[in-house]
Parts: sequence; structure tokens; C-alpha cells
Amino acid sequence: KYVDFQPEKIYDPTCGQGNLLSVFPDEIEKYGQELFADELEKAKERLKNFHGYVGDTLKDDGFSGVKFDLIVANPPFSIKWDPNQEDERFKSAPCVPTASKADYAFMLHIIHHLDDHGKAICLEFPGVLYRGNREEKIRQWMVEQNLIERVVHVPGNTFVDTAIATCVIVFNKSKHSTDIVFENLETGEEKTVSAEEVKDNDYTLSVSTYIYH
Repeated sequence: KYVDFQPEKIYDPTCGQGNLLSVFPDEIEKYGQELFADELEKAKERLKNFHGYVGDTLKDDGFSGVKFDLIVANPPFSIKWDPNQEDERFKSAPCVPTASKADYAFMLHIIHHLDDHGKAICLEFPGVLYRGNREEKIRQWMVEQNLIERVVHVPGNTFVDTAIATCVIVFNKSKHSTDIVFENLETGEEKTVSAEEVKDNDYTLSVSTYIYH
């Protein structure tokens, strides 16, 4: 729904059995990294034109140096990780994400792998939209770098594997304006908000801050 172009190379950094990659045509080149080898084997069986790598994405970047025009991702929510301040994927941000929650580490990894015209669609835990401290600093940086195109509230029970509400963040490295679109899938409402208004709200990206119903 949020991909408005024909991608050449698609990447999923936590691909599991390749569910997100499977919705795209066979002729498109697909790349996926997965922690568990048995999951990746299933992805290899079901996907054509697929390049897979087994390993911990945040410790061992299997496609280091490769850029993609589309990234789709549903990283594990708020898991612990081992921050590495020297890793090039995290150096451009104002700080390294906290060790107790890897959500922003995955997002920085994704941004690092986007080419100059790339777009990424990420399913995330809603806390990333409003949590403070290091995450707030990185969120502010993302807004100031004009990387966020859209934030979507996804109601609970939308997906078979989780009953909680989630959110989709669309990153775009070649936006045409500094506005951010906020969308509530529960009500069907959508609102375009200026970066200034986001700044005035202390860089919170919670959809309910901008769509009140």
C-alpha cells in the first residue's frame, strides 16, 4: 500500500520465513537476514530471486555496504541488544540507542541501508513514537533530517501474531516536503502536519497527538 514505485532491490533485515518479501513479484531481487537458520531455509524455499544470510542483524550485518531502494521490516519489539558506538550504522545519529530496547537500532540500521532515493516501511511497537531519553534524541534527529514521511496507527488484532496496537513508520530519503502524514487506520482519518508542529509537540510522533478522535 505504501510502496508507490517499482523497486529493484528489496531487503528485510529480520525476514523470518519471508512473509513481507513474498508480496512482491518474483522478478524483483530480494535480500533477507534472519537470526534462525530454519526460518531462513523456509524463506529460501518459498522466494525466488532471494539472497539470504543467517546471523544477528545488529551484531553481524550480512549485507554491509549494500544499499536498497526498498526495505520492509517487522523487527522484534523492544528486545535487549549490545550497543556498539563504533558501528558505522549508528554513528550519524546523535547517540546510540539504549541497550534495553533495540527498536531504534533496527531503524538506524534500515536508514543506513537505504539508497539516496530509498523508502522503508517498518512495523513497530507504538512506544517508539513517544518514549524519551535517547530515543527522543534520535526521533528528533530523524525529523530534522526529514526522513519520516508517514506514521500510521494500526489497531490491535490486525495481525495474527499480536493483539496489541502497532504502528507503521514510512521512511523516505527523497521527500518533496518536510511535512509528515499521520494516519489512523481505526478511523480512516489522515492529517498532514508540518515539521514545525511536530517540533512544537516535542517531537512526539504519536498519531493521537495530531488526530484527536
